[in-house]
Amino acid sequence: MRKSRVLIAALTAAGLLTGCTVIRELPADERRNEPQGAEYELCRTLLKAFIRNDAREFLAHVPPEAREQFNEKSFAATRNSVLESMGEPISFQYVTALELTTFTPHIWKIRFKRVDLKTDKEFTSELLFRILVGKLDGKPVLISFQFL
Repeated sequence: MRKSRVLIAALTAAGLLTGCTVIRELPADERRNEPQGAEYELCRTLLKAFIRNDAREFLAHVPPEAREQFNEKSFAATRNSVLESMGEPISFQYVTALELTTFTPHIWKIRFKRVDLKTDKEFTSELLFRILVGKLDGKPVLISFQFL
């Protein structure tokens, strides 16, 4: 009986101490004008993994040779840097794809929320997130990404 109480208390504490961030994306009917296909889905997957702090999912789409330079530690450092300067991501939206010959830059808008420590006032900011996608054997491949 005592072990079950301790377990329940531990699980309750874990639930209360861990934060949950809800990330909003436009409803599907509002996204109907966005492109479809493998490149777009790759970008959405990368973006959602970055926002949810899922390094494993994000890195699964990074080419193997690039993973030597950009690994879980790099992922965490990059994400923490963005969160420290911008706050918590609260929503994202597809903006456009640019037309280039050898690769396609896909541009997304990410909205962040933070609280001013002096005034305790909440405010939002936005950054653009660019994902460069190329094709290898007809399949989309991540080339690079960056916040703008």
